[in-house]
Amino acid sequence: MTPKPNIWSHLLGALWFLSSSLQYLQYQRLIHSVSLGDGIALGVYSFAVIVCFALSTFFHTFSDHSPGMHKFGNELDHLGIVLVLWGTGVSGAHFAFNCHERLEMAYIGFLSATAFGCGVFTLRPKFRQPAYRTTRFLLYLFLGASLFAPIAHGLVLYGYPVLNDMMGLESFLGLAVINFSGSAVYAARIPERWFPGTFDYIGQSHNLMHVLVLTGALVRLQGLLGVLEYWQGPLGQEPTDAPEIDTVMATRRL
Repeated sequence: MTPKPNIWSHLLGALWFLSSSLQYLQYQRLIHSVSLGDGIALGVYSFAVIVCFALSTFFHTFSDHSPGMHKFGNELDHLGIVLVLWGTGVSGAHFAFNCHERLEMAYIGFLSATAFGCGVFTLRPKFRQPAYRTTRFLLYLFLGASLFAPIAHGLVLYGYPVLNDMMGLESFLGLAVINFSGSAVYAARIPERWFPGTFDYIGQSHNLMHVLVLTGALVRLQGLLGVLEYWQGPLGQEPTDAPEIDTVMATRRL
């Protein structure tokens, strides 16, 4: 039987993100001042998180229904993970290269191709077997690591302080650390491997991973909202008060 905490953690998370997205759309000032591309980037991230959590909720709710339903739900659950990694990478690449459209499109294309390949492999039957638990971890780790390619490039172009303002690097790194910790705990089966039978219902590695994933998603969302404010500047204008960003802004206006 699937522990109920695995259902509620992502169900409530999906509902919270959906509610927050709808509330965000009600702020008329932001609707008129945020550029279409910036709004789409935030929307892609929020949509990916909502769908990921919804698919996870579906799987953990109906996984005990039948072997066929378990198989189908497990496929959707893993595809949701691929989707949220893709959405995180796309939104990050957009803001990191908001001033360089060609680089932005190149990295979005690279991330999309990587996510597509990962999604295809996810549908392979052997991939869902317990013996491939570590393989799943490594595969998602590779997809997650590909998100850092535009980050590394952005650091070379702008440096840490400017890139942090442009795309919320600290929240991105926070998300990465939190999600990696959750994946590592899940792959190592901590703490149930040390205390057999004690954490069958609550407190097991799967529960902890769900909570950490939700926490990481919230951390990144808060960072992206701060990024939107940065790009708009006071009264909806682009920020130009930082000397080191003058070149960036000049490029963006070309």
